[in-house]
Amino acid sequence: MSAQKARILFICAAILAPSLRAPAAPPEGTLAFTVSMPQAANHQFHVALRCDGLRGETQDFKMPVWTPGFYRVLDYAKYVRAFRAEDGAGQSLPWEKVADNTWRVATGNAAAVVLNYDVEASVSFVARNYIDDTRAFIAPAGLFLHLAERIQHPVTAAFQLPPGWARISTGLDPVAGQPNTFFAPDFDVLYDSPMLMGNQEILQFSVAGRPHTLAIENVPASVNREKMTSGLQRMVQAATQLIGDVPYQHYTFLLMGKGNGGIEHTNSAAISFNGDSLTKEDGYLRWLSYVAHEYFHNFNVKRIRPLALGPFDYDQANLTGMLWVSEGLTVYYQDLVLVRAGLMTRGQYLEKLAGAITKFESAPGHRYQSAAESSLYTWGNLPGGGDRSTSISYYDNGAMLGALLDLNIRNESRNRKSLDDVMRGLYREYYQRKARGFTDAEFRSECEKAAGGPLAEVFEYVSTSREMDYAKYLAYAGLRVETAEEAAPGAFLGVNTKAQDHGLRIADVAPASPAQTAGLAIEDRILTVDGVHATAKGLNDLLSAKKSGDKIKVQFSHNGATQEVQIVLARNSKRSYKIAPMDTANPLQSDIGNDWLRARQ
Repeated sequence: MSAQKARILFICAAILAPSLRAPAAPPEGTLAFTVSMPQAANHQFHVALRCDGLRGETQDFKMPVWTPGFYRVLDYAKYVRAFRAEDGAGQSLPWEKVADNTWRVATGNAAAVVLNYDVEASVSFVARNYIDDTRAFIAPAGLFLHLAERIQHPVTAAFQLPPGWARISTGLDPVAGQPNTFFAPDFDVLYDSPMLMGNQEILQFSVAGRPHTLAIENVPASVNREKMTSGLQRMVQAATQLIGDVPYQHYTFLLMGKGNGGIEHTNSAAISFNGDSLTKEDGYLRWLSYVAHEYFHNFNVKRIRPLALGPFDYDQANLTGMLWVSEGLTVYYQDLVLVRAGLMTRGQYLEKLAGAITKFESAPGHRYQSAAESSLYTWGNLPGGGDRSTSISYYDNGAMLGALLDLNIRNESRNRKSLDDVMRGLYREYYQRKARGFTDAEFRSECEKAAGGPLAEVFEYVSTSREMDYAKYLAYAGLRVETAEEAAPGAFLGVNTKAQDHGLRIADVAPASPAQTAGLAIEDRILTVDGVHATAKGLNDLLSAKKSGDKIKVQFSHNGATQEVQIVLARNSKRSYKIAPMDTANPLQSDIGNDWLRARQ
């Protein structure tokens, strides 16, 4: 999931092993793409698809409307130009668009069918195709058509590079004896294998005998290449040791040093970043964290995943309330992996965690939306998503929930188990043994099995906008949370709400707040504010424009009776957070703290 972390979303594209789909009939015929670039300077690819041995009077060819991991409908088909269909002899075949992303071709049982089309590729972004006269990046879901209902069909893709371009970097396997030609056992694999083409620099390292390739663009020559490769090698070692497996034969990092965004894949990752940032130590550490995020998705999302995230329906949004796990826990682990690899210090980790808590608690949306709701609303096609004042990032929230969950499991199990055990258990049980994703209930069950008891409070944090008790959970690791209050713009009412029944249901009321003083209670419904229908955004905007001492008129329903009150608003404030060791910690707290943030040798 990640373009810009939290808002543009670290992007997560997924391919799943063929075994995760229902067994299909033996493939009919062969499918072979040829991609050429005669109009590279005009930002255009040309694609030819040759189909031999298909049977049927008509064939539907489809293009995905989204790329797994970037949770937005991108409507790739609108970039297709000059579509045409022919038989093997070059005779035109009739066709029509029967859906926004579907071309129906009257093939008439032709022995061969050849499609030709152009694809506009003018936006440089890891979820979009891009080409100019120096380089190209292919997001395969937006370039390659598939036969309807035949996602599992094997396919080859050959590329005709412009003069002067030296190489193609991708996670696909090459076809022996055919230069610049690659094979995918099905379209899930093809769609999960981006390609970077041009004159990118190549570096390599190995972990557990598996080659790892770095394809690099736009990183200054002054950046130490050995430091880059050794850092990523240590990161990969720490991540694979955590799970206990290296689940691929080779891995490719597509490191494009311009832009901001990342999508993880089963044996590769496409990452855009500011290459100049690597010249400074803090920028280099942020980059390591960024790459560690996309790499850890290799486990969490690509293999450890909610049911909704594969096998995919490429025609529509694939909704889940578990992106706080898929993305948020990956944010949590990206830095833990660096600590365990010896690439980030304990102090750096805790400083970053405190900053994340401050950022989250300062965002007004945390009063209105839960982590589960944020996961659903990210697609932008449901009410309640998209407005930063009333929504949250499941990246930020999920990462903190991961820390609380981990520390809770460690405390309840007397430090015999941790969230690491949960991740390993999910990997073995659902990816390796059952070859499927997990349900919400199964995820919670694995967590509570590791803890040896219920984890009701943390999972209540997941489903509500209730304030999280950071101090309680960090104390399990012998840490204290220091907070400081300072004035903030706007005014304070003191309610957390959820949209419900043509109003706002009150989910929580702050003690001694203006709302509680005026008689508002949990489960009441706010109907209007200053005579205007109550919405989360409207209420937040109103409070942002007010100051301490201002009054608002609230109409609300309490036990079925409608009431109206005038409320005097209070001073708004924001808290900053700092995490520090306790002066004294008991043996269990010390053990948990040391084990949690200890570099592994």
